[in-house]
Amino acid sequence: MTQRIGIYGGTFDPVHYGHINLAIQVKELHQLDEIWFCPVQISPHKLDTQPTSFAHRHKMLGIALQGVPGCAITDVESKRPGPSFTIDTLTALKADHPDVQFYLIMGDDAIPGFFRWHKPEEIVRMVPIIVGTRSLVPYDITKLTGNEEICDAIRKGITPTRLLDISSTEIRQRLRTGSYCGHLVPEKVIDYICANHIY
Repeated sequence: MTQRIGIYGGTFDPVHYGHINLAIQVKELHQLDEIWFCPVQISPHKLDTQPTSFAHRHKMLGIALQGVPGCAITDVESKRPGPSFTIDTLTALKADHPDVQFYLIMGDDAIPGFFRWHKPEEIVRMVPIIVGTRSLVPYDITKLTGNEEICDAIRKGITPTRLLDISSTEIRQRLRTGSYCGHLVPEKVIDYICANHIY
């Protein structure tokens, strides 16, 4: 039987309960075998503000996902120089795992920017998209682009979930000011952040 794996890309700087919550819900709702968290090496959308080192973000993900069934990490983007384009990541994963059916996972906050990603038309032809939404998408996606192929792929992938409104930016700010973050980030991740003076 073909394995069904969701690819969940992001900066994860740091990973938080919102990320984990979305992954678990999508895995269960779409009956996926696994979710692979895929931290970016160099975000093409944030070239002016690069994130915490890949090694630290990868380690934080590993700590956060301990004991979470069906969730793993792929470091495929760390093996390529330059910006981490999703189309290249998916191409590499499909080449390494030809018998796997991959799905691309994203939150509804990523939809407007998706139309500006590198080769979005090729992405939707390569893999199905799963979009975790708070209810229905709060805007008409057809107004964002004339490309009906992309819009149709997003419509098919819309998956109502109970998303947690958590921001990595807010978490970094709270950590810098010494504010409590245990309700947003696993405690062991916070311990790692503090021990390594990451933020």
